Amino acid sequence: MSGYLGTKAVTLSTTTASVGGDSTVGGDLTVDTNTLYVDSTNNRVGVGTASPSNPFQVGTSDLIVDSSGNLLVGNSTAPSAASANAPALLVSGPNDATIQLSRENATAGGGAIQSAAGAGLVFYTHTGAVGSESYSERLRLTAAGDLLVGKTSVDNTTAGGDIYAGSISLVEDGSRVATFVRKTSDGEIVSFRKDTTTVGSIGNDGGDTITIGSGDVALAFQAGADAVIPWNTSGSVRDNAIDLGRSIARFDDIYATNGTIQTSDQNEKQQIAALTDAEMTAAKAISKLFKTFKWNDSVAEKGDAARTHTGVIAQEVEQAMTDAGLNAGDYAFFISSDWTDEETGEERNRKGIRYPQLMSFIGAATEQRLASIETRLDALEAE
Repeated sequence: MSGYLGTKAVTLSTTTASVGGDSTVGGDLTVDTNTLYVDSTNNRVGVGTASPSNPFQVGTSDLIVDSSGNLLVGNSTAPSAASANAPALLVSGPNDATIQLSRENATAGGGAIQSAAGAGLVFYTHTGAVGSESYSERLRLTAAGDLLVGKTSVDNTTAGGDIYAGSISLVEDGSRVATFVRKTSDGEIVSFRKDTTTVGSIGNDGGDTITIGSGDVALAFQAGADAVIPWNTSGSVRDNAIDLGRSIARFDDIYATNGTIQTSDQNEKQQIAALTDAEMTAAKAISKLFKTFKWNDSVAEKGDAARTHTGVIAQEVEQAMTDAGLNAGDYAFFISSDWTDEETGEERNRKGIRYPQLMSFIGAATEQRLASIETRLDALEAE
């Protein structure tokens, strides 16, 4: 049986049909030769082809829905990875799911997204002329939720970027690793937090100054002044406020071209006086306390090769002051610090000496003693 629906010819393989309602066909259906073809044996529909090889097919490879449920555009088979000759658009199957976008121009552009079983998503770009594209992986989102840029696995050695398990790893070889830019205004550039509390920051204050610190304790690096100065994260200097080291956390050696500069301006001092008799007595006793010694930790590390130092014993200085009726703690050359050991819970104490202050104390006493001796000698010579 044959006939027309509208302007298209209809050919039925059987004579069973009804027009104006549902149509029932017991075999293949062809509309206007290859415009529409239904293969009843294999349950296939072809548009523009009388021999569809897939459940739904337009032409030979214009648009295909294959037996795995892949949507293919411009390709007759689903590739397992980004490849040369990729179509303008290809959506592949669930186990080897692939989206490929290509053919932006003859030499470059476009790319591909692939999702293989257990591999997450892989993003590619390509170079090369159409038909001979070369694909390179650029970004990967793994099944574990890790985001990799320019690399294929999580590590801290291969150049590229990782975002994984709440942390970031950036690796570069031979060039800058990261750039942080704050435009227009000065202030915080990077903030460091513990939970919701800010514990530190890196920022800038002025065109040549970078600051780093926490709260009122910070340092400013001023390129124009060739100086590192005490600062706070609010953007101002901290004059005479920040210590370097603590009694329980000391620096070792300090290497410098010049000695430290101590403020000695008369306008910032009061109660200026010569040493008392008691101070003279204590200073005379302390001047006899200088000895040689070796540090315990140096001996433990170097044995007999540990070097010999010269100085006083803080406990002996304290006792000399006590014997003279003075309190060593009232004088800046003597330091006594208490703390609790964090590991053992033991109460600890360490005594120390500010040698410039101590030598000034002894020097003042020596000068006053020499002046007294000279006065008496002059008196004797005058007799």
